[in-house]
Amino acid sequence: MSVELPVFDISKPLNESSLTSLQDACKEWGFFYVTNHGISGDMYKKLRQFSGGIFGLKDEEKMKMGASNYTPRFIASPFFESLRVSGPDFYASAKSSIDAFSDQATDEEFSELMKEYGEKMTELCEKILKAILSSFGEDLHHKYYKSEFGNCHGYFRINNYTIPLEQDHQEDNVDLLEGLGMHTDMSCITIVDQDDIGGLQVRTRDGLGLMDINPKDEALVVNVGDLLHAWTNGRLRSSQHRVVLKRHSFVDNRFSLAFFWCFEDQKVVFAPDEVVGGGEGGRVFRSFKCGDYLRFRENIEKGKFEKVGHTVEDFARTEDRN
Repeated sequence: MSVELPVFDISKPLNESSLTSLQDACKEWGFFYVTNHGISGDMYKKLRQFSGGIFGLKDEEKMKMGASNYTPRFIASPFFESLRVSGPDFYASAKSSIDAFSDQATDEEFSELMKEYGEKMTELCEKILKAILSSFGEDLHHKYYKSEFGNCHGYFRINNYTIPLEQDHQEDNVDLLEGLGMHTDMSCITIVDQDDIGGLQVRTRDGLGLMDINPKDEALVVNVGDLLHAWTNGRLRSSQHRVVLKRHSFVDNRFSLAFFWCFEDQKVVFAPDEVVGGGEGGRVFRSFKCGDYLRFRENIEKGKFEKVGHTVEDFARTEDRN
C-alpha cells in the first residue's frame, strides 16, 4: 500500500492552510512532497549520467575515491553503493573524489555540476526549514531561524542500487530485496530525488506496517531527521524508513540523490520553551551536542545509518517511553 502525502508548493506564499498541512504531515508521517523546487529535470539527468559513469568503473578504481567519499557495496547493503559530496565547498569535495581517475575536462564539468546542485539544494533546505518553523507560528521563525539554524550545512549522497548477478540467482524465490535497511536520518531534514522505480517505504506510527512513498512527477521527497525531531521536543516525527528493490519491476539499477541538512557539530540541540510548551507533557530530550550524537550513531554497531538500532531516542530522551 502507498501513502498519499501532502504536496507543498515552495514557490507559493505561506498561508494558514498550507502551514497546517505541512505540520500535520511532519507530525503524522515525517514525510511530504515539495514541488517548484528549482531542481530541473535536465540537472537530474546530467547528474545521473555522470554518476553512472563513475559507478560503472571497476571496484578498485572507485575505491581510489577514499572511504570518506565512496561507500562500496556490502558495507550498508549488498545492493547499495554511494558517493558523498560535502558542503559548503561542493566543488572541492567533488573534485577530490574523482581526481584520481578522471581527465581534467570531465573533472571540471562534474565538479561544477556538483557545486550547482549542492548550492540549489542548500537554498531549498533553507526555504523548507523556514516554512516548517513558521508552521509553529511566525514568531518562532523570526526568533529562532538565524540563531538556531543559521550555521547549518549540507552534504549529499548519490546512491546506486544494483542486484549483482550472483546475488540475483541466490534470491530466486524472493521478490523484495532490502536495498537499504530500516533507519532514521541523522539530519534536520533530508531531501530525496528518486527515479521512477520507487522502493522508498516508511514505517507507520504504530510500528506495525510499511507504506510505499511512490515517486511523483516533478516532486522531491522531504523527511524530518533525528536532529529536528529532538529540537521540536519530539513533536515532529523522524520516521523509520528503508529502500526495497522489487525484482519483478527492477531493470538495471535504482538511482537517487539524498541531501542531508544538518546542524554544525558544536551546535547544542535543545528545544526552545515555546516548542516544549506547545506539546503534550514536559521536556522529553536533554540537551546534547550534535557532533556527540553523530559519533554515538557511528560508533554503535546497531546505530549505523543502515540500521534502526540506536537513534536520538536512545541517546537523549529523558522520559520513559513505555
